[in-house]
Amino acid sequence: MIVSHAHRFVFLKTRKTAGTSVEIALSTVCGPDDVITPVTEADERLRAEYGGRAPQHYESPPLPRKAFNHMPASMVRQLVGRGAWDGYYTFSVERNPWDAVVSLFHWRHREDPSPPAFADFVREPVVEELATKNFRGYRINGELAVDRVLRYESLAPGVAEVWAHLGLPGAPRLPRAKGGSRPRGPSYASYYDAASRAHVAELFAPAIEDFGYTFEDGG
Repeated sequence: MIVSHAHRFVFLKTRKTAGTSVEIALSTVCGPDDVITPVTEADERLRAEYGGRAPQHYESPPLPRKAFNHMPASMVRQLVGRGAWDGYYTFSVERNPWDAVVSLFHWRHREDPSPPAFADFVREPVVEELATKNFRGYRINGELAVDRVLRYESLAPGVAEVWAHLGLPGAPRLPRAKGGSRPRGPSYASYYDAASRAHVAELFAPAIEDFGYTFEDGG
C-alpha cells in the first residue's frame, strides 16, 4: 500500500494482481513523507534495483495505526482521513478470478513436490479468502470506493494512463515481481472442470459482474 502526499494518490494493493510490481514502480516517484509499506526481502531488493524508496512512515506512531500490505480500503480511508481520501486519486487492480486462482495455486505450492489436485485446492479456505480480501481491497460496505480499478490483463497501459493522469515524472517501469512460480504454456481454463469453474464464479461473483470477466477470455 502506498499513500503519496507528494503526488496526492493512494494505491491499494490486492492479491495475485501484480500489486507488488505496481508498488515498486510507484515507489520510484514517492517523496520523503509518503507512506510505503514493506514487501518481502526479495521484492525489497528488486525495489532497490529499480531505484524505489524503501518502506517508510508505515509504523504507529507517526500513523494512528500501523499500515500493512494488502490493507483493506475501509482501514486505509480511516488511516489517511476523509479529507485526503476524498481529495487524493485512489486506485487498485483486479484480475480475471479464474486466472487469479490458478496463480494462487502455483504460488502456494511453488515448493511442494506433491501439490494437491487443483479441484481440491479450489475448495480450500485460502481461495475464499482471496475473494473476500480482494473484494475489501477496493470496496467499502460492498460499494466501489476507489476512483479506478485497473485490469491486470492490460496493466501496463493502465498504469501508464494513471501515471499521465497524475502527472508523475518519467515513465513507469513495471518489474516482474514474484514471477517464476507458474509454468508457462497451459491456459488457466485447462485447470478447471465444471464444478471448480462454477465454484470460483460463485466466490468471485462481484468482480465478475462489475468488470465483465468471463471464463476463457483472459479479460
